[in-house]
Amino acid sequence: RTGVVSDVNTLWDLQGTSALSHSIGTVLEGDKARFQRLPSVQCFNQKSHPNEMLTGLRYFERPIRRPDGTFEKKSFEWGPVNKPAFAKCLLAICHEVKNVFMDEPRLLKVQAPVYILGDLHGNFQDLVCFEKALWRMGVLLTPASFLFLGDYVDRGEYGIEVVAYLFAQKLLVPDKVFLIRGNHELRAVQERFSFHSECVQKFGEKIGLEVWEAINQCFDAMPLAAVVDSNIFCAHGGIPSLWHSSGQLADMENIPVPLHDPEHESPLAWELMWADPLSSEDTSPEQQEDLKLNHGFTQNPKRGTAHAFSHQALQDFLTRNGLSHVVRAHEVQQAGFQVQQHGKLLTVFSSSHYCGGTNEAACVLADRNKIRTIRLDTT
Repeated sequence: RTGVVSDVNTLWDLQGTSALSHSIGTVLEGDKARFQRLPSVQCFNQKSHPNEMLTGLRYFERPIRRPDGTFEKKSFEWGPVNKPAFAKCLLAICHEVKNVFMDEPRLLKVQAPVYILGDLHGNFQDLVCFEKALWRMGVLLTPASFLFLGDYVDRGEYGIEVVAYLFAQKLLVPDKVFLIRGNHELRAVQERFSFHSECVQKFGEKIGLEVWEAINQCFDAMPLAAVVDSNIFCAHGGIPSLWHSSGQLADMENIPVPLHDPEHESPLAWELMWADPLSSEDTSPEQQEDLKLNHGFTQNPKRGTAHAFSHQALQDFLTRNGLSHVVRAHEVQQAGFQVQQHGKLLTVFSSSHYCGGTNEAACVLADRNKIRTIRLDTT
């Protein structure tokens, strides 16, 4: 009735029961170890670090009532949880997922159907809403992939929980969950905002700093961009300028990994994380002249770093690489998304009520040569 998977067994677990006929016996005489190594089997191993973490996060999400009706623990609280044990599990997950990120290309190739989510910023409540709406039966059993465009931490209360959830899902289904790096996956930015202090507050200074550094080492190894079906380019900020690259997708494959200091180690990566689109009505005469001289790129007045790009720069990038659209995140949108630059660029934001505001949360579904926007009711 609840729609929750109650039990998963391998065929060997069912030997001697009515679930298997006698004829299946010969099939089970093969190499059992080979089947046990299948990702689909590991995905349901409840004793694995990822599944232990997801079980803990389900406990965190739900309220617990006493017999008299009062709350022993409210929703989105840990209650009397052993925080050192939680940290130990998270550190083990970080160690594993870092290697997964290291082995991935800097420019991911993703096949539709795929759900694309923008900034989450520590909003674990909205992430749970997306889970219930899009992958209620689990990522493995959902006929789509999931691409997250960065900015998992800072500003919201639950950056640790968001990271723990996404890293656990990445380990369970690495070929269906894809994470790219945003501009808040940087140590200097987190120290200015809230994630650094969140780690210390939740785990204490010694363990908290160890957890913070382990998570950031995973961020250092994350891919920087993705292409869906060779048509849709996805990055956290935007397209690369011609100042630091040829504007070809192939340039992104050469971004070094790990990337501890993107600003100085890879200006191309820095631009992918920080860039913004320009609208013609928001540009000054001086910027218009600068755009003409620099193939549609200019300094980014909003961020004070990286660049901003015009519709012409976007169109040139799409044409040069045989692409149709760009999907990016990086900017809060009141409706959760905004279609820009002659319909060729879509900004998606997946954290509602951002910084106390009234904005909605949304995601994008790319499927069958169409891009659909989905707004989420997070009330």
